[in-house]
This record gives sequence, structure tokens and C-alpha cells, in this order.
Amino acid sequence: MKVIWVLLVGVALTGCKLVDQTTFAPSPEAKTAVVEPPKVDPRTPLLTIGYATPNPAYQDVLRYAVREAESRAPGVQYDVIAMLPDGGDAASGQKSAVEVMRAIVALGVAPSRIHLGLRGAAAGGTREVRVYVQ
Repeated sequence: MKVIWVLLVGVALTGCKLVDQTTFAPSPEAKTAVVEPPKVDPRTPLLTIGYATPNPAYQDVLRYAVREAESRAPGVQYDVIAMLPDGGDAASGQKSAVEVMRAIVALGVAPSRIHLGLRGAAAGGTREVRVYVQ
């Protein structure tokens, strides 16, 4: 009877591996994953207005961009998003976005088709307003 138990234990342990330091080490084939920061918005903006200098002149470019967007898709919706760098002033970002929105309304777009937003920019980014179309 003892011989049978010894034989059964021996057969059961043949598939086991002893635990040592290599058990928990990563395999050499394992590749480290590169983690990319998430994109704030995957869309490409119709127009980006940078505020590196005060009072940028964007009216002509905005007029052209809105005219082109309206000719391709009448009734298009606009997202006007102020991007703020770390430590940026939310009130100034909001003011800039509202100014761009008013300029779009002055071009004949109904205010109900314009949506305002405020987002944090990526590290090292500058204050800007992005205009997206939906």
C-alpha cells in the first residue's frame, strides 16, 4: 500500500516546478509597453488660434474657414474649445472662446449651432482656442 502512495505522489509531482527567483521574474520575451498620454480630442481642428501674442489677428482666417465649412456642410455645428496650459487662467480662456464664438455669430452662424468648452492643454502647451466642426 505504501508503494502505491509513493508512486502516486511521485506521478503527481512530476508536473510541478519548484518556486525560485526566476518564477516571478519577467520573461525575456516580454516587451515593455510604451504608455502614451491620452489625446484630449482625437479630432483635427478646423482652426487653431494661438494666444502666444495678445490679440491675435484671426478674423480673416476664421471667415475663410467658416465659409468653407458652411459650403461643404450647411448647418454644421461648431465646437469652440479654449485650451489652457497648467496654471492657466480659466477666465481669460473663457473670454477668448466667447470672442471667437461672437466672431462666428457675426459671420451669420446661429448661436444655437456653436458650443463652448474649456479644457486643459497638454504639459508645455500654450493658451489657444480650437474650433472644431461636427
